[in-house]
Amino acid sequence: MIDIPEQRQFSITKPSPYDEFENIIKPDIYEQLLNEFPPEELFKDEFPETRKHGQRPHCRKFMCYTTENKMSYFNNYMINLSDLPNIWTEFSEYIYNDRDYKQWIADMLKIKNFYFRFDFHRTQNGLDVSPHVDSHTKFGSHLFYFMPEGWKEEYGGQTIFYEGLNKNVLNPEAEDFSSYITTTTSGNRSCLFKNVPNGWHGVTRINTPVGIVRQIFNLVILKRM
Repeated sequence: MIDIPEQRQFSITKPSPYDEFENIIKPDIYEQLLNEFPPEELFKDEFPETRKHGQRPHCRKFMCYTTENKMSYFNNYMINLSDLPNIWTEFSEYIYNDRDYKQWIADMLKIKNFYFRFDFHRTQNGLDVSPHVDSHTKFGSHLFYFMPEGWKEEYGGQTIFYEGLNKNVLNPEAEDFSSYITTTTSGNRSCLFKNVPNGWHGVTRINTPVGIVRQIFNLVILKRM
């Protein structure tokens, strides 16, 4: 289901160690996954009132799956793989069990002793994700983009990596950084990034026609504590 890329160093080391990949999912599998992206009724609203350090909350529709849930926060959003469309159940099981993929992740991030949580996001027009650094419990994430057919880069929703924080705050906004880099989200694309202490990142504001939402599958790579 996945064509493992050649092992390589992250091509971008600043502002965060990350790399982008095209057609990592076999094209026919990607088309099936896109056409059968989990329906909205499986998702729950994640619209928290607050976020740590006074950052703006990250608002979206969300669901997740893991065999090692260690945080009660996720209980309300947890699903069974059998709840997903068949192709997604097969893909998730493949990711979870494939030794070659796991070894590639370990080699790219230079990590050991990790496990996965599968996060699914649907984010509507007008929303973004404010700059933040991930929890120390995360090694990183592999983001798979499943934007609807006809998605344009001008619609936003790119993963954005920031550098050069010019304020001594823990709840910055985009204008508080001196530079940034954004990913490409259209088509069969993915982005693997490593969590680092100054790895500020977020999602650019979404500006889409009515009824079109940002869709991603986020493979969260967690430390087995």
